Amino acid sequence: MATLAWGAVHWMGFYHPEASSQQIMGVFKSLRFIKIGAPFSFSLLFILLAHEMGHYLTARRYGVETTLPYFIPAPNLLGTFGAVIRIKSPVPSRKALFDIGIAGPMAGFVTTLPFLLYGLSHARLLSSPLKEGIFLGDPLIMKLLYKLYFPGASPQSIVIHPVGLAAWVGLFVTSLNLLPVGQLDGGHIAYAALGREADKLSLALFVFLLYLGIFKWAGWLVWDILLVFLGVRHPPFAYGDELDPRRRALALVALAVFLLTFIPVPISLGA
Repeated sequence: MATLAWGAVHWMGFYHPEASSQQIMGVFKSLRFIKIGAPFSFSLLFILLAHEMGHYLTARRYGVETTLPYFIPAPNLLGTFGAVIRIKSPVPSRKALFDIGIAGPMAGFVTTLPFLLYGLSHARLLSSPLKEGIFLGDPLIMKLLYKLYFPGASPQSIVIHPVGLAAWVGLFVTSLNLLPVGQLDGGHIAYAALGREADKLSLALFVFLLYLGIFKWAGWLVWDILLVFLGVRHPPFAYGDELDPRRRALALVALAVFLLTFIPVPISLGA
């Protein structure tokens, strides 16, 4: 319900940018908010569910006990903190750790792409760039697509459709999970591919996020604090098997997806 409510707000902001706050709140006096909030809500929840189902189905294939995905509602501009699963039994091998770790972000990324293309194809192009307001940072993949869809246009003049906004969240979630730190998906992938050498990469990313948090976007400081509690180093496992060339190639694909989706400054304020 929270994502439907915020979907309605984003829908009004896209189709009726001149609407007052009173007019926007008036939408919630009837069930109309469900209809107009559904595109954002469905897109976002479907992307998040695809990510977690990637983990879930792969874990089950290896006989790893895990919960079904569940969503966490939140009073933010999305209506949710995302979806999670809990792994309740040991992961039996290095290959299993890699496959479970990479399945989620890859499923989420692939699922995000059609929503992203739809959101860009239905975006509005303003006559002049916006100077004030809240601006979302653009990952590399969106910058490349902007050149295809809106050649020569400033990103500040592009107002993305609510479905595209859900896709932006999907890209951001993918990049967060692919950070090769600790027990994040990227941490699992890096540990499976590099073993204890992954600790050096994890520490480097932790320091990099600290730099970004101090000089670029304070939200990275919160993320770093969370990583301290989750653990910057991946827990040690004594796996006898090694990754095959196909999985090592997939690790490079995951790195490429991370570079395409990472957003150094996710949110900024205009003057």
